[in-house]
Amino acid sequence: MNKGYILLFVGCLATFSAFNSFAAGETSLPSDLQDLKSDVLSLNRDLTQLENELLFPSSSTTVLVGVNAGSKVRLVDIKLSIDDQIVGYHAYSEQETVALTKGGLQRLYMGNVNSGTHALQAVVTAYDANGKDFQRTVNYSFTKGSLRKIVEIKAGDDNSSAQPAAFNFREWESKN
Repeated sequence: MNKGYILLFVGCLATFSAFNSFAAGETSLPSDLQDLKSDVLSLNRDLTQLENELLFPSSSTTVLVGVNAGSKVRLVDIKLSIDDQIVGYHAYSEQETVALTKGGLQRLYMGNVNSGTHALQAVVTAYDANGKDFQRTVNYSFTKGSLRKIVEIKAGDDNSSAQPAAFNFREWESKN
């Protein structure tokens, strides 16, 4: 509803209330109007703040997922949590897996995150270079400032063979 209509409605309600009080013979009309005026100003402040939050949201955080080009790792699914809250899940189709191995990126999450330090956790189910399935939990910590934050998770072959796959994180900030 438009803010102007709300204020008009509140004003009409105040006038009606004041008229009823006056008709009943009450003498506290000025204090009642002052209380009502204070309530209207408070409501107006709250509506303006809500309108600004809806029209101009704070800068967002985006998490992208990719696979190193030429890697034999094939993603099956990923469950993403930020600060112990599940914020994203995606199961990959064969077409998406092919696109990721060709250097494509998939946006797994986009949302508003408060400024400060945050813990990102991704539970990844995938196939390694030998075709064996595995599940691995990877953790990453990032600091969100006032600008838009982008965090990229890239899977790739682990050359040391210590793990079925290597996961690298990269982050950057953007003004828009």
